[in-house]
Amino acid sequence: MKKTLLQLLTVSAVAASVLLPLNAAPAAAQSAKSPADSRITNLAPAPGMNGNDFAAGHVSDRGRLMLTQQELVSRIAQLTEKKPLVIQQWLKNYEPDARVRKGEAARLGFKAIAHIPSEHAAVTDIKVRSAATLEITFDSPLTAADVNLDKAKANFQFDNGMTIRNVPQLKNGARSTYVVPVTVQQPGKTYSLTYKGKAAGKFTGSAHTVKLAAARQVTADTFELESLRKDGIVDYGYVVESYFGTRGGLEMYLNDRNASGGKSYDIISSLRDMSVTLTPEGGQPIRAAYVPYTQATDDRQAPKFRLPAGQTLTPGVKYTVTADWATVTEASFTARAAAPLVIASAKAVSGAAVDITLAADPRDELFSGRSVELTDGDGKKLTAVYKVTSRKGAVGTFELAAGSQLSPGKAYTVTASGAWATQQGKISLNTDALKSS
Repeated sequence: MKKTLLQLLTVSAVAASVLLPLNAAPAAAQSAKSPADSRITNLAPAPGMNGNDFAAGHVSDRGRLMLTQQELVSRIAQLTEKKPLVIQQWLKNYEPDARVRKGEAARLGFKAIAHIPSEHAAVTDIKVRSAATLEITFDSPLTAADVNLDKAKANFQFDNGMTIRNVPQLKNGARSTYVVPVTVQQPGKTYSLTYKGKAAGKFTGSAHTVKLAAARQVTADTFELESLRKDGIVDYGYVVESYFGTRGGLEMYLNDRNASGGKSYDIISSLRDMSVTLTPEGGQPIRAAYVPYTQATDDRQAPKFRLPAGQTLTPGVKYTVTADWATVTEASFTARAAAPLVIASAKAVSGAAVDITLAADPRDELFSGRSVELTDGDGKKLTAVYKVTSRKGAVGTFELAAGSQLSPGKAYTVTASGAWATQQGKISLNTDALKSS
């Protein structure tokens, strides 16, 4: 977005309340304002300030504004479509109730201009990071609407059979550079990208694969592929803005060479719709699909992969993992007999959801993709599916299908759908509490 004088003055007026009252802009300039200008103008004076105070730049005798850091952060977060926590990092020492200094507010206001999303953003650079990951830079940040998955799939059009697999993710600290997961490239093939109907550049497919450390069995039908930061591998959840503040302080800022502290990293982008091949010794290859939301959990980079429904690993058999997007150092493991998880209790939390408590914390989102059956006294069955990322320790929330409801006052028997879990005796679900809700 072009940084016009009007934009600079209006942002500074809003942020610092000192340079120019928004209603004082010349009529011609007002009529010429862009949509981004309007978004800036919509940031109102702080609570307790009238228009005259705002226009005059009402400040205390110590050069502080009638605006707290929390209020300033909130306004800039709205303007830039970012989390307030991200904007807080722009301040040297964030104190929610501290009054903002004029220079500080002006600095943040000026910085915010470059981070305002634009629906007219255009591609300026394409980097191939690995066989299934691109980094694409735009001249402006993308809007929230344009990183919606359905919209992104329509916006990003590749030739030669390539497609985007999940939403573009803005890198921590970047203005407009996104991690973009794509289907696996053919090495040496030239691909063209069209963005919103306009030619956006070409690139050559790469054979570079992400180096994973080891394959390990987790349950009777699930195994994991662990990777380690010390090996220069980092999951995208630690380096993109949408997950900032949810990683227990393990977030990273990578520069344009994907380096931090002098060390270079490969990024594992979203594994949505990805799979690997699991080959039993002397047997036929099996396609194992990625289990959603298991990519980086409990401070581990160990995405889970699951065999097709009804299939399990055979104890004593050696299995080897291969993939066209990754290379696994310790790619083989010998399967063992694995006891199922154990359901200890169930509780109705609403007419359409139940909490399932296991005998022990399964860790690593092992609930993902699992479901339970609820059977009433008449033999009528309902199915509840795990709500991803709802796990709190040993407890996970399972939701009924849209339109299904528990009947208040009825008792249900809870069982696992399939062999992923067993029960500690008969597990009953009482819905008497729903009568009064």
